Amino acid sequence: MADVDTVIYLRQSQDRTGDELGVARQREDTRKLCELRGWRVVAEHSDNDTSASGKRQRPGFEAVLAAVQEGRAACVVAWDMTRLTRNARDRLRLLELGKRHGLTVAFVRGTDLDLSTPAGRLTADILGSVAQHEIEQKSDRQRRAALQAAEQGRRIGGRRPFGYEADGVTIREPEAAAVRDAYEGVLAGVPLGRVAADWNARGLHTPQARFTHGCDGACPASVRPRACPKRTATEPSEWTAQTVRPVLLNPRYAGLRAHVTEALREVMDPRAARLKAIVGPAAWEGLVSEETWRAVVELLTDPSRANPARGGKGLLTGVALCGVPECGATVHRGAAPARRGREGHATYRCRAALGHVGRAVGPVDWWVTEVVIGRLERPDAALLLADDKRPDAVKLRREARALRTRLDNLAGLLADGTLTETGVRRESAKLRAKLEEVERQQADAGRADILGPLINAPDVRAAVEALDTDRLRVVIDTLMTVTLLPPGRGVRFGQDVAAWERTAERISASIVIDWR
Repeated sequence: MADVDTVIYLRQSQDRTGDELGVARQREDTRKLCELRGWRVVAEHSDNDTSASGKRQRPGFEAVLAAVQEGRAACVVAWDMTRLTRNARDRLRLLELGKRHGLTVAFVRGTDLDLSTPAGRLTADILGSVAQHEIEQKSDRQRRAALQAAEQGRRIGGRRPFGYEADGVTIREPEAAAVRDAYEGVLAGVPLGRVAADWNARGLHTPQARFTHGCDGACPASVRPRACPKRTATEPSEWTAQTVRPVLLNPRYAGLRAHVTEALREVMDPRAARLKAIVGPAAWEGLVSEETWRAVVELLTDPSRANPARGGKGLLTGVALCGVPECGATVHRGAAPARRGREGHATYRCRAALGHVGRAVGPVDWWVTEVVIGRLERPDAALLLADDKRPDAVKLRREARALRTRLDNLAGLLADGTLTETGVRRESAKLRAKLEEVERQQADAGRADILGPLINAPDVRAAVEALDTDRLRVVIDTLMTVTLLPPGRGVRFGQDVAAWERTAERISASIVIDWR
């Protein structure tokens, strides 16, 4: 059977380095087979770094089927059946095409199969079933090994996590310092977008390289760039608020090991599932305490933050309230319109109505900041830090570990008959409720002390003036409620601190401070 139009198919399940050495070996062997048989190779398709289990689309395999369907090929050559198909759905599609179009499938490590005959289809079906059985057994072994590694706190590979070297254990200090700063900043009110900008300014990028299609549109629209057989690696991406968030929610940074099962993946996003799937301490060192991590998790997963208001550039944006009776909306920073040839100046305006409060930003910010400094410089400022009910972090950590161990042991109690299935469910519900309460207390224990570093500073004024806008905004919101009243017609406070000091009494008369 010489001079047959043939399509070569190549596939490698994993190619972490991207050098395509696996498909290169298959290419050499399959072309040598075609040359020996005298077959004419009309096309070659490959799916590098792609599993054939059926969870991801294989553009190369789809192209092979299309070539057979359109009559452009009468033979398909692969290294062996496991390279061609390892799931029932793809195998059935191949067999049906083979029956209709008289397809022959040939393997470097195997025999030729004429799919136009019942015997050929039966043999192909048996070989495919064996390949599928092999991958399912391998998957079972891998799941059991992954569970054992999780229970022992070990890492079993994957992409390099930000803050660590490729082994996932050794700390990469420049990135680790950025992660620690981010946890502290988020608890102090810094938006995730500012965290991302800070990481980018430090020259830090995401650990994973980006990929772009290199197939000139040959891949279907649903195929991700990483799955493209001719993909091109580019520089790692810069950070955004959306990519920073999952980093801070990852339990690994608290030195905790999570194990997300297939059952959890089916009911929730894998990143959210990690928060529910913590099995115990990890073998690597965390970058922050468990209490700090849980405090950030509670903050970032709060439903009220699903669409958080932007802090903006104004110190009192989203914090100060409109003083018009029965309004109470927050204010935002804007620019007053230019008049009589003068440029507009920055103003705070009510979010709810244009005709409500309109106050110049400069004197308001100066006065509120002076009030904050005055309060923190008072002799009784230390009373603001009094907290006799602060949770014991070490005790809570021990209690959480004990509860997780008891949950793990419930399966053994069911197996040996100590507890019935109903009893296990009831006991599990009780233990999980206790664990949730302990984790909530851990989050409380990990909240950053906003006022402590300021009150204990040698120079309170210098410490307050050194704060960036986001952190000072949180300090103001922690100490007081600010309400801005209309200043009245024709009232001017000047453009500099000297002028504001002269009119301080008039400025304060239209700003209401209610201490929390």
